[in-house]
Amino acid sequence: MKHPTPTRSISVTILIVLASLAAFQRPCIAHPWKADHDHHHHDHNHNHRHPTIPSHSSTTISPTRVVSQAPALAIAAAVVANAANAPATAKSFLLFPNLELKFDRDHLYVGSNGLPAHPMMIGITNWQQQVPLPQNYTGDNAWRIPLNPIPAASPAMIDDRFLRGAIALAVNGIPIFNPQNNRGEISYEIGELDQWGGHCGRADDYHYHIAPLHLQNTVGKGRPIAFALDGYPIYGLTEPDGSAVRNLDACNGHHQPGLGYHYHASNQYPYVIGGFHGQINEVEGQVDPQPRAQPVRPAATPLRGAKITKFEAINPTTYKLSYTLGADQHSISYTIKPDNVYEFTYDNSTAGTTTESYTPRPRGQDRNRPPRRDAGTRPPRPTPSSPKPTN
Repeated sequence: MKHPTPTRSISVTILIVLASLAAFQRPCIAHPWKADHDHHHHDHNHNHRHPTIPSHSSTTISPTRVVSQAPALAIAAAVVANAANAPATAKSFLLFPNLELKFDRDHLYVGSNGLPAHPMMIGITNWQQQVPLPQNYTGDNAWRIPLNPIPAASPAMIDDRFLRGAIALAVNGIPIFNPQNNRGEISYEIGELDQWGGHCGRADDYHYHIAPLHLQNTVGKGRPIAFALDGYPIYGLTEPDGSAVRNLDACNGHHQPGLGYHYHASNQYPYVIGGFHGQINEVEGQVDPQPRAQPVRPAATPLRGAKITKFEAINPTTYKLSYTLGADQHSISYTIKPDNVYEFTYDNSTAGTTTESYTPRPRGQDRNRPPRRDAGTRPPRPTPSSPKPTN
């Protein structure tokens, strides 16, 4: 698929005063990414396709940090004011300085490393032994949001459908999946999600399964917290003016004069959207195209009885996830080395400690082959609670 070339080249750069916003929004995970890195792909148990983004016809929105003592809310207002030339869809994303934003006349392209600024994984009691790893959602593997959404002739509902891949993108660059996992269970209701509504998929890719209402603390209640992949915005539990939400349709959305069609999050199913009001392309059970995540190690199995208690970024390339299993304390520590080797150390309490190293597949190799295990053997695990890992 090729994007049509605009009638004239756009060359606008928007300078954003972020100042203390950068401090209050500083990521707890700081693994950097750059747009010119090689873009590793995998299918995250999906078959994603993504068209190449024509760099000559898109505008890059690049934040500039300036030292200031201004309050965070004032800085947020300045960001919006200084982004007047950006499309309206971009303005909530602009508050997250680690995102790579580009747009052309049809789409906003959102690049990220797939890791949010908030802590992760804490509170999960139904765990598939997956951990957050950086993803290269940049360049031609970036997320894309339609700037001019088109109502569908009939909505595509998400109940028992679109169980693969994302259905929306939060404004911090983290994908939002169907509230149902790939077994059809409601992830939030069976203990699979952390305190922020997310967990990791089979590629160790972090994503939400409910609307991330906590993002309102950054963007404010008057702005969207996410966009469905059909291009329509998703607001929180109230209208932008703070009034109560009324008369939602089956998609969890409605049309309002001056605001247009938009969705609302909810505290019960469907949590995000009930269906796509706008046109989308469905291929093999998911919205297409969308980015691919990169697997580093083979998908693990559920670990019955485990509860995640802590997640730490030791430094920009080393992380540690701690959990309890019965009365025992366990942890997984992992480091991303300069030679692109991922070293995992499993502390299994009285069972001892083991180390494994993995090298991701080079781009272009068979996606059905697991990543290469370089050394070490994982010790036996307790009987899994389910025969099939979740997404």
